[in-house]
Amino acid sequence: MIDKKAPVSTLRPRVLALCLAVLAAPALAQTASVPTPQEVDQAFRDVLANVGSVDAHSKYATLLVRSGNYEGGIAALEGLLLGADAPSSIRLELGVLYYRLGSYAASESYLRAALADPRLDTGQAAQAQSLLRVVEQRNRSSQLSGSVMLGLRGQSNPTGASNNDLVYYQGVAVPRAKDGGAKSDTDTQIWGKLDHVLDLDKQNEASVVTSLVVFANHYNSVSNYSVQPGSTKPFDIAILAGSTGLRFKPSPSGTPGLRVRPHLLFGSASANGSGYFTVGGLGIDGDYRSSETLVWGGTLESSRLAFSSRDDIANAALQGGNRQILRLSATVETTINQFLVVELGYADHDGNAAYTGFRGPQARLSYVVSYASPLSATGLPWTTTVSGSGQGRDYRGADPTVDARTTRKDTEWRWSLVQSIPLARSLDLQVQMEYTNNASNLPNYSYTNSSGTLSVVWKY
Repeated sequence: MIDKKAPVSTLRPRVLALCLAVLAAPALAQTASVPTPQEVDQAFRDVLANVGSVDAHSKYATLLVRSGNYEGGIAALEGLLLGADAPSSIRLELGVLYYRLGSYAASESYLRAALADPRLDTGQAAQAQSLLRVVEQRNRSSQLSGSVMLGLRGQSNPTGASNNDLVYYQGVAVPRAKDGGAKSDTDTQIWGKLDHVLDLDKQNEASVVTSLVVFANHYNSVSNYSVQPGSTKPFDIAILAGSTGLRFKPSPSGTPGLRVRPHLLFGSASANGSGYFTVGGLGIDGDYRSSETLVWGGTLESSRLAFSSRDDIANAALQGGNRQILRLSATVETTINQFLVVELGYADHDGNAAYTGFRGPQARLSYVVSYASPLSATGLPWTTTVSGSGQGRDYRGADPTVDARTTRKDTEWRWSLVQSIPLARSLDLQVQMEYTNNASNLPNYSYTNSSGTLSVVWKY
């Protein structure tokens, strides 16, 4: 029997936090910490000592979820449904947890059952409706999602001009061209991403997954397009890139957390209205959820880049070649609504000329934190992302027009801060600050660049 003396008011603050973490409600406590094993064990003993207590069961379920054991939390909450007087919020909380585990059919079932309960209060019903819209989208055989960003960016050195007054030309140090230094500029940019998933309704969860990305910008200093050599103005760039492939679970029963996607990749770009490069190739990516709080990822791609011959880019056709890229990642949910992302990679580009080909490692570390709006008690949560990355490039040969005796080596560092401020459930204001420092053994290629972007992002 359910303990009818256990007040529902003591149930909501603890277990409803599970819903708020997913549904982006502002009441989420930001000080929630991961419980110790001793706390979880004590809560379990309290359940055994008070089998009929809603309070004991809900406390135990909450601690399990906060420790990352969503499946254990689900089992504890489902046990409460055996009582005739189970609180109305239990099915909502189960819908949230099944969503976190990716079991969207079970999530939808519990959310609909929660909404059918007349005891569910107005706030909880709104949360259930919000998540139900997301779950219904995930349960469709054809799923379309994406985002569009419109932004204004300012940069201190968009062309990556050298910081040095002396540069090399045919092995001799000469003064940098009078007009060849860094020049600040602003540009308007639009970026869009479209993702489509076609569920094939197979036992291995096979789906055709297609992604498209478009980008275009226009610099304030570019008044007309010219393909004459010697221009020091940045390029207006337009890019279309995408991939499509079959995502599936190779071992649904043995390794249910593993998904892979062999795919085709393609893309093209134009600069100042003229062809810049095209790319095409093959790849395979995948992810493996080893626990409720840890996801591994990986990508291996092999592609061919072909740059167009242009009068305004010296030796443009020599920039192309074959490129292989390997990336590995790990995403850890360190606590509720906080994620640490570690990415490691290696790129190998054998250019059409030795001095355009390079190889080297890549690394990126990011920390993502979502928290209640500091401006409104009823606002959607804000998200802050801090990241730093490094990339090494060891070129395959020396460029005789620069210095035939020295092979170029670069180390590029980037630091960025991204602040996302929701204006509505599908509309965000985004502020991004970034600093780049490229150190090279040749002064021609050492530069720094600072940028700031203010943009509006619409998600659909």
